[in-house]
Amino acid sequence: MGGDEATLTSARMGVIKRYRTAWSRFRRSHGFGIHSPFAFRFVLDVLCERLPYYAYAYIDGLRQAVVDAVRTGFWNHPRVISAKNAKMLFRLANYFNPRSILQVGTSYGVSSACMMVVNSNSRVWLYEPHLDRYPVVGRVLQPFLERVEAYNDLAVALNDYDAALDGDEPFVLINDLPEDDDLRVMTDKVRELIDREAIIVMRNLSRSEAMRALWDVCREYGSHGQLFTNDNLGVIVARRKLQREEFSLWF
Repeated sequence: MGGDEATLTSARMGVIKRYRTAWSRFRRSHGFGIHSPFAFRFVLDVLCERLPYYAYAYIDGLRQAVVDAVRTGFWNHPRVISAKNAKMLFRLANYFNPRSILQVGTSYGVSSACMMVVNSNSRVWLYEPHLDRYPVVGRVLQPFLERVEAYNDLAVALNDYDAALDGDEPFVLINDLPEDDDLRVMTDKVRELIDREAIIVMRNLSRSEAMRALWDVCREYGSHGQLFTNDNLGVIVARRKLQREEFSLWF
């Protein structure tokens, strides 16, 4: 079976699984069967929150501008992050309020902007080896450039981020894994981050075999913390005071 066919088959199986578990995920998304006080509040107040936030209009406008810019380009681009997921990243940043953010993969800068708009003191260490292919990123991040460190080498980005944390709780967004060797490097890194009680957000779990493999590493590693996923986006809250639990949800 060829790579494209295998990926398509895996995606179809993922869709079937999501439909089979739809009812249980729907119930948990409304808090039923969740006994952990932290998980109950996090699911209802962050992941499944439906009330509008002050920044939503900004996020909608920014994302639409990027969509328009991509449509007028003359080369193929990856998908623009959905408005739903962009607002999710804002809510996550708003809830955890990280000062130091490590980001792997850019998503045209929209995901960075959605997180940085929360706190004027936050900084992002951004690894994206193909920034030159996406000139729109510079325009998106123009208001935040003084707070963004950009890298085309993942190992250097990880080292610089670790050096800058200064006791902060690590907050990591992994949009994708741009290079072939990134999965190997991040496999070791996510284990370390779980040991350090990090917050880890992963996107594109249903579209990328590498991202799904990295998520599975996180599921299998460690004895503490809580994992939340809708099978496309996953959040790990690796705090030691939280009993190890995994929540499959609809959000």
